[in-house]
Amino acid sequence: MVNIDLLTHFEESTSGNGVTLFTLKEAERDDFFNKLPQPFRCLYLTDEDLDWRTNEFGTSRADEIIDKIPDNPTIMSGEFSEILCYYIIPEKYLPSSHLRPPKWKWKESKNNPAHFTDVILFCQNDLDNPSTDDSLISIESKARATRPTSTESSLQKAIDDAHKDYVSRLGESLFHLKTRYKDDRNAEAVNRLSRFMDVANYPTFLKHFKAIATVDGSFADIHLNNVTEIPDDIRDTFEVILIRIEDLKGAYEHTFTQILAT
Repeated sequence: MVNIDLLTHFEESTSGNGVTLFTLKEAERDDFFNKLPQPFRCLYLTDEDLDWRTNEFGTSRADEIIDKIPDNPTIMSGEFSEILCYYIIPEKYLPSSHLRPPKWKWKESKNNPAHFTDVILFCQNDLDNPSTDDSLISIESKARATRPTSTESSLQKAIDDAHKDYVSRLGESLFHLKTRYKDDRNAEAVNRLSRFMDVANYPTFLKHFKAIATVDGSFADIHLNNVTEIPDDIRDTFEVILIRIEDLKGAYEHTFTQILAT
């Protein structure tokens, strides 16, 4: 998977309560959004699968894309944030050799959320020699394009769900990914996953948990100020990130509309 240089369009800073902030530069807004449609669509429907569908059924590209991408605003907002994390986080934290499961292409229904952990990324620099430097990044993503109440925080909700991944859900998520890769007859991906699932035969690896909220920039301070608790048992392997985008509703609506033209 090639990085598409999204992070360059954000300013990075740290809040007073230790949250990492990525703020979209308004002067680069158009350049940023022009990069999104085709890479986003490929996570729902690859070029190869799209060509097969149109050739096999005599349909248009837009017709086939409509069948795969959500049109429910809540799901659109949530998946916009998830896919943004899918592309941005490797640019900052992972080298070029890694496995990124495209969970959105495996959904049973376009307007239902995908199962288990929102985003999982894997890094194994030497595919022939597993090491303790190999890593797994587990991401819990939340999105909020509208004003939260005075006590709400999408960041805190992401923190709470990321803790569930740490405590119990990650193992289920890995098994689910292995099953879906088998359904795709992708033996290479299944074998690469084994390094992160077979603790008896492979060395330990690094685990990083990230709670990420993508919010409308106008309401970012509310989310920041209402972060109340990061569980002590995951502090050493945990990061909280807030992605700030002005007019987030317009952003995800525009992106999903432009996907139809890819």
